Amino acid sequence: MTLTITDTHMTSDDCPNMAELRDRLWSVTGYPGRTFDRNQAITAMLLAELLATRQFPEDRTELLAATWRAELGLTEADGPHTPTAAETPADRPDEKRSDRLSSLTATWGAASSAKTTTAPQDPATSKSNEVHTS
Repeated sequence: MTLTITDTHMTSDDCPNMAELRDRLWSVTGYPGRTFDRNQAITAMLLAELLATRQFPEDRTELLAATWRAELGLTEADGPHTPTAAETPADRPDEKRSDRLSSLTATWGAASSAKTTTAPQDPATSKSNEVHTS
């Protein structure tokens, strides 16, 4: 699962969906009528990739999909849908900046949540481990 993220576009190696920045909001193919902030657009792209590749067991795929849809305020009927030819340009944007290229792998760290909480290893000796990102 690889997302290419620039200042104005997001594309995936594994699905035809793409995101584009328009007037400070992101539109993502496959989610008609919806706009997203940058973090939500990343989550929407991850969801589209997840459902296109289905590289996890079905129960894990459905759990991740349900979680990311809830984060985006979507239902299954809202998307992602396979983009039509009119939505997906024949040539994907070739704007690439090495400092903005992001290869997200299928790990829990790839989620776009602002705060991720992990379970302590030893409840008797550990406190909650919170990781804050900006």
